[in-house]
Amino acid sequence: MGPSDSRSLHTYLAKSSGSSYHFLSDEELEYMSLIQTRAQPYFPRFAAALAEQTPFEREQGRCAAVDFTNPQDHQITSFATATELHQYLGNDVSPPPYHTVPELPTRRLFILEDLPCNHILALGSRLRIPPSFFAGHWEDPASSTFNHRNPFQRCTLPNFRLRYATANRVEVDAPTPGHGGTSPNVFTFDTRVCRYLHTYNRGGLVYDEARSHHAMSFWSSPAREDGSWHAVLLVDPPLGQHVRCMTTKQLIPLRTRLADETSMPKYFLNPEMQTMDELPQSCSQWSSSYSSPGYISMFDDTLQSFSSNTSAPITATHNPLSVVAFPRRLVISTLIAYIRRRYLNLVSIQNSSFKPHTMRHNYLASFSKSNYSSWNSDLFDFIVGSRAAIRVFAGEMDDNATALALHNTPSDCGAAAAVVEQWERDGWQSIRELTAVVEETVNAFATGYLQYVTIQEAHVSNGNAQSLARITVLTMLFIPLSTVASIFSMGGDFLPGENRAWVFWVVAIPLLAVLAWLYWYRQIMRAWRERKEAVLPLFREKS
Repeated sequence: MGPSDSRSLHTYLAKSSGSSYHFLSDEELEYMSLIQTRAQPYFPRFAAALAEQTPFEREQGRCAAVDFTNPQDHQITSFATATELHQYLGNDVSPPPYHTVPELPTRRLFILEDLPCNHILALGSRLRIPPSFFAGHWEDPASSTFNHRNPFQRCTLPNFRLRYATANRVEVDAPTPGHGGTSPNVFTFDTRVCRYLHTYNRGGLVYDEARSHHAMSFWSSPAREDGSWHAVLLVDPPLGQHVRCMTTKQLIPLRTRLADETSMPKYFLNPEMQTMDELPQSCSQWSSSYSSPGYISMFDDTLQSFSSNTSAPITATHNPLSVVAFPRRLVISTLIAYIRRRYLNLVSIQNSSFKPHTMRHNYLASFSKSNYSSWNSDLFDFIVGSRAAIRVFAGEMDDNATALALHNTPSDCGAAAAVVEQWERDGWQSIRELTAVVEETVNAFATGYLQYVTIQEAHVSNGNAQSLARITVLTMLFIPLSTVASIFSMGGDFLPGENRAWVFWVVAIPLLAVLAWLYWYRQIMRAWRERKEAVLPLFREKS
């Protein structure tokens, strides 16, 4: 990049963010230029968001490095600023003091929460990471984005990107639906990645924990001749204490203590992550060996897994994919809890008194007694939306499995696919099975609802037909009388009280009797035969 290009980039960034950029090296300046010129057509929103970050936002993120150079004792280093990270990245020439064996290969995992610009430039320029790695992670996982995965290379192990959804037990301290009137129940995270919080309307069909969609991205450099490698794990930040309004961009506080705790079902649906066959021999270690993640911050839970003395030791550090096994477990656990919650919401929507201990075979047994046993446009919209959403969700889960080479053999994605263990295959298989159960339940619910509404409409139509039949009988009784009256004109001597008034009744009554006989003949004969068949056996028994 020439001097004129450098000045142009500085001018553009200054106009976008309202302040000047300070690059620590020429590589960072070149990397920023690469994002704003080459990657911008594919990820325009990411390039614009990165340029618009304020000086405070460029440092607003957490980053840590886990050094696996010594397999017996890995070291964790946290960075308060991007400058500290930049200095740490320069230690390839002079190893840190805890490297007691210089000939060991350098193996480092960098964990970055959120996407502050300064950290992106430091990691990207120093480790030569393609900008699409950061840009694809920035994109909203719930929107119709296309370039977050490369269609020419669906399996990129040891690199991967997983998309998942989770539930957040919070309430937005703003009127619902919406805040501003244009985007009801949708708010943006106050972070440096594009994430949205989807809340439920308190007066709607379902009032449950707010939903959000996230991503976890992993990149690793090719292993060098001595076995050294560098890897980066991108994780999303937790929800925080505020969200932003979609229209006004103002911060809106969140409440973790609900106004009415009983209004929202509270379940702990995460599966048990412990796979031990036996508790430790010492009972003092039982509690610590049975610890579980906090499920609040992916960054904290991942670092805790590395620093915990009870976690399984990571020995196969020659493959960088093996050091991020715990974050992949967290994604599977979070997805399972999310699908389980969708399932409970689905089966409880037609029964307000639903309890988790209800036998699963009876989930839809009381459908005809529910509040939605007649036509309801909101419920129909919910069914249609659920069927579409579960199909999209199933497709995204298949993409995750493909990215991890779960559908392929090790030869399809290289030797890195061999590190995929059985627990991971079983975990994603459980997700696929749960997704299939939810999809089948949605289809059964939709079919039953539409059929029941059709039956209800048929009952109404039959009632209307019976009413018309009664009107027809009454009409049949009065038409002969009016017909005879019209024939005789009911004038002169045929008027009531005159000499020939009796003629009307002499003609009308027999005519009415004949018509009634013709109308009810079949019914009378059928009733007589049934009575005869019921009485004859009694006479035969007596005889």
